[in-house]
Amino acid sequence: MDHPAVPGPRVLVVEDDQVQAFLVREALAGSGFADVRIAATAHEAGTMLDAWTPDLLILDLGLPDGDGLSILEVMGTGGELGIPVLVVTAESDPERRVRALELGATDLVTKPFNLLELGVRAKRALRTHDHLQAADVLARSLALELAELSEELELNHAMAVDVLLSALSLRSPALGTRARRVSRSVHQLAVAVHLDDVAAHLGQGAACHEIGALTLSDRDLAALVDDDPAAGAACAIASSMILADRHVLGAAASQFRAPADQFDRQVQRLAAQLTAVCHTFHAAAQGATFDATRGAAAVTSGVDSGLDPNLADAFLEVCVPATPPLD
Repeated sequence: MDHPAVPGPRVLVVEDDQVQAFLVREALAGSGFADVRIAATAHEAGTMLDAWTPDLLILDLGLPDGDGLSILEVMGTGGELGIPVLVVTAESDPERRVRALELGATDLVTKPFNLLELGVRAKRALRTHDHLQAADVLARSLALELAELSEELELNHAMAVDVLLSALSLRSPALGTRARRVSRSVHQLAVAVHLDDVAAHLGQGAACHEIGALTLSDRDLAALVDDDPAAGAACAIASSMILADRHVLGAAASQFRAPADQFDRQVQRLAAQLTAVCHTFHAAAQGATFDATRGAAAVTSGVDSGLDPNLADAFLEVCVPATPPLD
């Protein structure tokens, strides 16, 4: 049967009891709802929905040809159609009532109901749905804007790191090469221990661990190339001051000699531990002739002095055989 177009919210009432359906229609009419259609079964409701989409569904859970919960699962705010649903039921089982709300019912009214209250709740269900939709649109817009800003910030961070590494390479080719080696190795080690999602960020952070060398004297710079502990400590302090909050992982990696409990976040501690293992290898392996065996021995002995044994084992197994010679 064709229905003429009526302005205002469209409401589908799924109710097999004719008396209850009449009362619901009367309650809605008293609250200004003009386009109200009745379906007595789940099948009839499905047929209507093929050609007509309501703004609100008023649903009885007990239907002759199916469970109202199955309709709610498809049509409710959590289902495919996303229609606000006001459940009107004589259901006394609290678990089914709770299940209806879990499946996306906007509100629930118990039979027998007050006509005025039902009309008010129907209007409120529509307003709630509209507010949720508006909030969802706003949230998506803000998320997109945040993603764009984050991407721009990450790009700026990467460019800043590249500039600093280039400056480091000009002042000390040996340190510049080592920083790049450590960065690549941290990335590779992170992937090896199943940290693919953050491997690139950890590798970029590790590249910063000797940025502070740009501020050192020539004598301290030479000592840092030889991995002198005092020069390393001075470099770590300078790196942290340069990076500060601009590159949190870089600041953490620059202090890899510090105790793990010094870092506030797990990812910062991880950045320091990964950098420690990879730096130990490359500091020992550097020289006129790249010596991977010497680097591996340094990592093995470094476990006794605080290197994470699991990361050390993963590095020796996966990264060392693939380590390329010095550029």
